[in-house]
Amino acid sequence: MNDTPHIPFDTVFIVGGTHGNERTGVALVQHWQQRPAEVQRETFGTQLILANPKAVRHNTRFIDRDLNRSFLPRQTGDSTSAAYEVGRAREIAQTFRTDDRGKRTFAIDLHTTTAQMGITLITNTDPINLTIAAGVQTVLKGARIYCFGDGDRINSCLRAAADGGIGVEIGPIPQGVVRHDTLATTADVVQRILDILEAFNRGHLAPPDRRQPLYLHDRHVRYPEVPPGAPPVFIHQEIQGRDYTPLHPGHPIFKDLANKVWSYEGTETRYPVFINEAAYYHENIALSLTRKVAWEALGDV
Repeated sequence: MNDTPHIPFDTVFIVGGTHGNERTGVALVQHWQQRPAEVQRETFGTQLILANPKAVRHNTRFIDRDLNRSFLPRQTGDSTSAAYEVGRAREIAQTFRTDDRGKRTFAIDLHTTTAQMGITLITNTDPINLTIAAGVQTVLKGARIYCFGDGDRINSCLRAAADGGIGVEIGPIPQGVVRHDTLATTADVVQRILDILEAFNRGHLAPPDRRQPLYLHDRHVRYPEVPPGAPPVFIHQEIQGRDYTPLHPGHPIFKDLANKVWSYEGTETRYPVFINEAAYYHENIALSLTRKVAWEALGDV
């Protein structure tokens, strides 16, 4: 990959409530709206957004469709759609957009998960986004970087509407719940990102260690199809709560109440994430698989 160019960001958006039942980001945005000085820095302006206020009021992930899957140009450009989230995506994309030459925006999108993800920084493979994420990982040793190659899944996310961005994913925590420890962890991660962005703008951010590992999205794994009336299939206890732990060929991943076991049929070791994520039940996604790669290997993506 080429060296990362130094192009400062002018405006940073901190976004909560992209999913209305992930209350941590909602609470922090509301807190910082009353105390904006806590998230201001000298080299950029900071703006706070509650992304999906109707879903927040209903304490549900979304109203008509997932807002965090609604930012592809063909979606935001669809003026005929009656979906509430499509309208919100259009409004947010317009807020993020700047027509001024040299002006750039960055989005920090706050999420929580029911899976054992710890502190996860989610981004695409853009070198600038990865540089910012790597800088945060340097000062938060437990943080992991989960990145996606180019595709609709990552390009339809809210932060794709800005020039740069990171999704902050903290877990586990139940949906619809606010906990002080998760609030404190998320607030600390945001402050670290703001500090790293400030250092980046000033040209003081050290280049990342290109040997450091990243988790590159490979594919989703869905629950097995079973005939009507068959016992329900669930995540095997041997992988439950073991996000980022190596998954080797032949390792059990599913089980039913009749003790039938389904094993991982891949031929290479992968690292599962979002294991048994409650929000993905409606998509029948049981977990996602990643490849653990060094930064320098992303040039082959």
